[in-house]
This record gives sequence, C-alpha cells and structure tokens, in this order.
Amino acid sequence: MDKPITDKQEGWRMKAKLAAMIEALGTTGFSSALADYLRTLLPCSHLIILGCRRGKHPIYLYDAIPHNREYLFQRYLTDAYLKDPFYLSALQDNSDRVLTLTSVCGQDESLLKQDYRKRDYQQEFCQQTGVYDELCLCTRLDDDRWILLFTGQEGEDETRHRMQFNELQAESSVLHALIRQQWAGSAQTAANNPDTGLLQSSAMADKSEFRQALLVAMHSFGEALLTPKEQAITLLIVQGYDSNDIAQLEDIALGTVKNHRKSIYRKLNVSSLSELYQLFMTHLLVS
Repeated sequence: MDKPITDKQEGWRMKAKLAAMIEALGTTGFSSALADYLRTLLPCSHLIILGCRRGKHPIYLYDAIPHNREYLFQRYLTDAYLKDPFYLSALQDNSDRVLTLTSVCGQDESLLKQDYRKRDYQQEFCQQTGVYDELCLCTRLDDDRWILLFTGQEGEDETRHRMQFNELQAESSVLHALIRQQWAGSAQTAANNPDTGLLQSSAMADKSEFRQALLVAMHSFGEALLTPKEQAITLLIVQGYDSNDIAQLEDIALGTVKNHRKSIYRKLNVSSLSELYQLFMTHLLVS
C-alpha cells in the first residue's frame, strides 16, 4: 500500500515543478511546464492557455482538454470569445487578476443582471463543454495584450472552488512574472513590434498532446489538395493567427498570405473561417 505524501514531500514536489518551469522559460516546453505546475497546485480536469490581443481573435497556446475540443476551435476562437465574461472583463481592466465567474459577472451590475449573465454563460459554455468551477488567471503583457489561463472541473464543488481560488491567488504574483517573461518579449522587441514575442513563442511546437495531434492531423489534412506551404499556413489559421501575423511568422508579404488564403479556401471548398474550423476539426476527430 502506498504511503500518503507528507506536507514536506508535497512542498519539495511543488518546488521541483516550479524550478522546471523557470528552466523552461524561453523554450518550447514552457507551456507544458506551467500546466504541469498548475495541475499539481490545483488538480483540474481542463486547462487552456490563450494569447489575446485587442481587436483580434485569441491565439491558441496550449490545452489539456480530455474532450469537447471542437467547441474551442469551432465556436470559441471564431466568435464565442466575444461573449465570454472572463474575456470581456480582461478587455476592460488592465490589471493582473485571478477571476471567477461570479466576480466577472457581478461587476457594476445588479444582482438580477449578474444572475442572468451567469445563467447565460453556463448554458452557452458550461453545459456544452462540461466544464465548471472555472478560474481564470489574467496576466497583462501591456495595455493591448494579455494571457488568459483557464482551469476548470467536470463537476461543481463550491468548497473546492473556493480553496483552489485561494491557492491560485497566493501563487499569482510568481505566475504573472513568469508568464510575462515568457510571452511579453524583450523591451527592444516590444518597442519594434509588440506582437513579436507573443507570436514567436506561441508558434513554437509545444510538447502538449493536442499540439502533437494538430501537427499529425495537419500532415494529412488537405494533403491531396494543398501545397506544403498552404498546409503550414492553414495550421496557423486554425490556431487563431490572422494574415498579418502569418506574414510576420512566415517572413512573406501580406499580399502573398492573402493569395494563399484564397487558394486554401477555394481548394477546400469553404467560404469562411468558421467553415474551415469545422472542416479541420472533423478531420482531426476522425484521423
């Protein structure tokens, strides 16, 4: 029979995972190390990391989602994020914070409106994904860019939710600092192009299970129809990058990216980003 882990052993384990996260700064493994640390700090069934920029679609950075991934790609990254109270709260407030659904739905509103917004979100998101008791760590990179890190559970438990909020709040200053170090970019880079650090680090091949699944699926997605360059651009599109982002990452002209997008849509017989998401997720789920 396994011996229970003592508080001292748990403390050593957390320090080891924190050290691994610090070691991973600036590498492709940072998201995985961050997720590993958080899953130990507050065990959760779902974890998502998104890079957000004012006026643009969120960028997929990492996820540990056991099922219902199609909602993330077909709905959330396409347009449902505009109804997400966590996203809207981060859009309006430039501070680093740990958010709960109650805190973001209740800001400057009557209790009636608060209850309505919570009910609406729970019906739109929670019931479709099975994710409850969400916590969101919002880290500002600057006034127009921020990282949203979501954790969630498959069931509701108010006591657990309150305890995990307190745990995340206690560790938040360290997490904010490390997240900024990873994704904000150097001062010189940020001065030249604020998006460079976020784009380059988020475009790196990560060790997450889903990122590997994306790459494997992308290898066969549209293989008979798309050129290798079009396949690479399609992978960036479904992760949330716009044409300007892709031009920067691929070091090609914006007009060239637009021509590639037209060709991709034509060859795959889709007419919108939503249709492209749906086609790709169908392929991913059956491949």
